Amino acid sequence: LMFSRPFTIGDWVVIGDEEGIVTDITIFNTRLENFDGEFVILPNDRVTERSITDRSRKGLLRLALDVGVDYDTDIDRAKELARESMVGADEVVVSPPSQAVPKSFDDSAVVLALRFWIDHPTPPRKWRAVSAVVRAVKTAFDEEDIEMSFPQRTLQLRDETDAPEAVQDMRED
Repeated sequence: LMFSRPFTIGDWVVIGDEEGIVTDITIFNTRLENFDGEFVILPNDRVTERSITDRSRKGLLRLALDVGVDYDTDIDRAKELARESMVGADEVVVSPPSQAVPKSFDDSAVVLALRFWIDHPTPPRKWRAVSAVVRAVKTAFDEEDIEMSFPQRTLQLRDETDAPEAVQDMRED
C-alpha cells in the first residue's frame, strides 16, 4: 500500500465490506472513519487482498436511484420530466448530464433508473443530492399527474364448489 498508493488520506473508499473516509495509512494498517462515526482499522494485508473502490478519485461520483411509474404512464414523458427535474437539484452537476433510462418491468411498475453526478463527493453531499433528486422528481411527477406505483396484490377467492375438500372442511369449522 505504501508504494502502490491505491488511495490517499481523505479519500472515500470501499474496501471489501467496509466503507468510509481514509484517516490514516501506516505500514501495518489502514484506518477508515465510517459514516456512523466509528473508526475501522483494517490490516494492510487484508486491504491488499480485497477489491478497493475509490469513490472520490475522479472528483465525480455517479449516483443512481430507481423510480417506478404506473404501467399506464407515458414512459417518454416520465423520462423527460425526471431528467429535467434532476438538472436543478442541489449538488447535482450539469455535466455529465443526468439520465433517466427505462430499466425493467416490475410487478406493479415500469422502473426508471435515474443517473446523476455530484462533484467533490462526500457522504453528506451524496445524501443531499439523493434527497434533492427524490423531492424534485416527486414534485414534477405530482404536477403532471404521473402516478408512481406501489406494490399491489389481487386476491381471488375460489368458488366453494371448486375448492379442494380440505379447504371446504376448514370453512365449515
